[in-house]
Parts: sequence; structure tokens; C-alpha cells
Amino acid sequence: MMENYYHYVIANLKNLYTTQIEKMDEAAKCIFEALQNGGRFLVTGSGHSHMFAEEFYVRAGGFAQVSPILPNEFLLHDHPLKSTIIERVEVYATVIFDLYKINSKDVLVIASNSGRNGMIVELAKMAQDCGAKVISFTNPHHIEGSKSRHSSGKYLCDFSNVVINNCTGPGDSAFYVKEADTGMGATSTIAGAFVAQTISILLAKKYHKAGLKPPVFKSSNVDGGDEWNKELFEKYYSV
Repeated sequence: MMENYYHYVIANLKNLYTTQIEKMDEAAKCIFEALQNGGRFLVTGSGHSHMFAEEFYVRAGGFAQVSPILPNEFLLHDHPLKSTIIERVEVYATVIFDLYKINSKDVLVIASNSGRNGMIVELAKMAQDCGAKVISFTNPHHIEGSKSRHSSGKYLCDFSNVVINNCTGPGDSAFYVKEADTGMGATSTIAGAFVAQTISILLAKKYHKAGLKPPVFKSSNVDGGDEWNKELFEKYYSV
């Protein structure tokens, strides 16, 4: 079984790369243009999708100029159901939009496997309405078996300038395990890490092509890493 799961994951990643690499490059282009025009590279996700946002944020070898939207209510450590409930409260998008002052210069990257919940869809809509670019990391085929929870009846992908299909199966955990009589082995986190790192690398290449030095962190656990990162922290995070 585990060999089958291994091949299942590899097949998903291969499909992700071969079908979505151009979308990832397009996403990197949108981010580069926003940053060069004085905007921010905002990234968010609720529930387990918050790990996609964290994959971009202050990672060794990661891009430094990232502004995460990760309030406690999006995470899982306060209560196992809080992020699920809040993600369905459509009007909560206004709170996030106002607190983080999303504007027309920004690019907002949103991860949501289902792309159906009211708050996430509304946040994407509000961002687009104000002129910001929206990039979604989602499963647009998830909608075939589930209705939108947004008042418009639409999904995250409907309010996105760039849609990156995470290429997961229905409900994400689509690897059937007969002993559990259900699907297991969710792949969106694995896919998300790959997409985040790929976009970061493509973004660094765009900086270099434009004659700019890419602001990329080194590991703080290698000699010289702290010294290298100090300037980046001071410049982009004021610490």
C-alpha cells in the first residue's frame, strides 16, 4: 500500500508540474510587478491551507519580501473548529480586508482546497474589486461535487486573476485506504510546498533578469546566515 501511495503522490506532483508550471510563472510575474510598483505580496490560507502561506514566509532559501495574513483565527492551535467556522462567515472578509489595508497595488495569494467558503471567496472578490491581483491555489474541480457557500454562488477561482490547480483528488484526501474505509493521504500540503518554492525561485529569476538582487534568506543554522539575513529583516520586517 505505501508503495502505491508513494506513486500516487509522485503522479500528483508530475501532473501539477506539467499542467501548472506556466500558471506558476504567471503568478511570479504578477508578484514581481506588484512589488516593483510599490505593492505588497500578501499570502493567506485558513485551516491547513495556512501552511501554504507559511511556506513562503521567512524560510531558509525563501523570498524575503512577503506579507502573510495569518491571524490566530485562521490557524488550528486555538480550537480545532474555529478556522472552519470563521472561514464560512462571509462578512468576516471585511475585517481582514480593512485590518490589512489591501489596496490596488497589492497582489493577494489565497490557498483554499475547496475554494467554496464564504469568507475566502468574499476576500478574493473584495481584493479584485479594489484593483488588487488575486492568485488562487485551489482545486477548481472540487466544485463539481459541492455548492459554494458564498452568497454569489461563485468560488475562489471565479475571483482570481491566476488560478493554480493543486491537482488533488476530491476532498484532497483521495487515496482510498480500505482499512479505514475512507480516503487518506491528503496531498494539497505537499503540492503547496512545491508550488510555493517554485514561485519563489521563479520570482528570484525575474529579479535577476531585471538586474536586481533577489532578497532571499539563508538558513540561520549555517555559518554567516544570521549576518546575511540581518539586512533583510531590517529592510522588510523592521526587526
